Amino acid sequence: MAVSRRDLRALLGKVEQEVAQPLAARSAEILPFKRERGRPDIAFDNLTATLEEETGILWAEMHHRERACFTRPLMRDGREFQLYLKRLYQGADPEEMPFRYLAWVSRAKGAWSLGGDLSVFTSLIRAQDREGLRAYAHLSIDVLYDNYCSLDLPILTAAVIEGDAVGGGFEAMLTNDFVVAERGAKFGLPEILFNLFPGMGAYSFLRRRVGEVEARRLIEDGRTRSADELHELGLVDLVCEKGEGRERLRQHVQANPRRFRTELTLRRMRARVEPVTKSELVDIVEL
Repeated sequence: MAVSRRDLRALLGKVEQEVAQPLAARSAEILPFKRERGRPDIAFDNLTATLEEETGILWAEMHHRERACFTRPLMRDGREFQLYLKRLYQGADPEEMPFRYLAWVSRAKGAWSLGGDLSVFTSLIRAQDREGLRAYAHLSIDVLYDNYCSLDLPILTAAVIEGDAVGGGFEAMLTNDFVVAERGAKFGLPEILFNLFPGMGAYSFLRRRVGEVEARRLIEDGRTRSADELHELGLVDLVCEKGEGRERLRQHVQANPRRFRTELTLRRMRARVEPVTKSELVDIVEL
């Protein structure tokens, strides 16, 4: 069908009128995209994570099925748990996070963690398996360093110490942003008594927290210390009676909801001014 010039001019005029209208007047409202994120609850053989929605605490409970120390199965589950959370919440804003605190607790009676697995060390040393020792050390650093960095998420990490934390357990405690300790728990770095040195970050974390002199004293005297002694040094934030640790953390979180942003910023500030780098930890463990 032929189109007349008059019809064509009328059609072009209509198109010009449409184009002349403001684009915003004809555009649909653009809504911000928000990614649906799953829940952080997850269970492994040696670790269970449970979200407590009313407090915003994600409890990470170590089972210690074999021994109350960092066995390889526990370390592998801990690492997989960290990577799971990082995949789930990478790039999330604080408002998108279903939890604000990742709190590490232990199911073992009388022990939060007694540190490295001495039976593994002994067997690897006897077998002269240097690569096995290095693999265990590097896995430990992966877990501890990511916890020190709060998994690069807008959260704070916490340790509720209901039993002894010595050796690598003490070092792991130092990577947390907030520590609650029950009276009766013991803390220390006994490695010097066995002609060894704490290689999972003790010196790096302690020197930045308490200074050179105090860090060396804590490492070199091999003594065990109480929760109150560590509180005086600033390494424990809250001391409570036996059996009250978890409830005291809940109370702290619920009593200070508006301080969370401030505490998060202060942690980032400290990490920026005196950062502990992963390469530093790796270099020390290779000594």
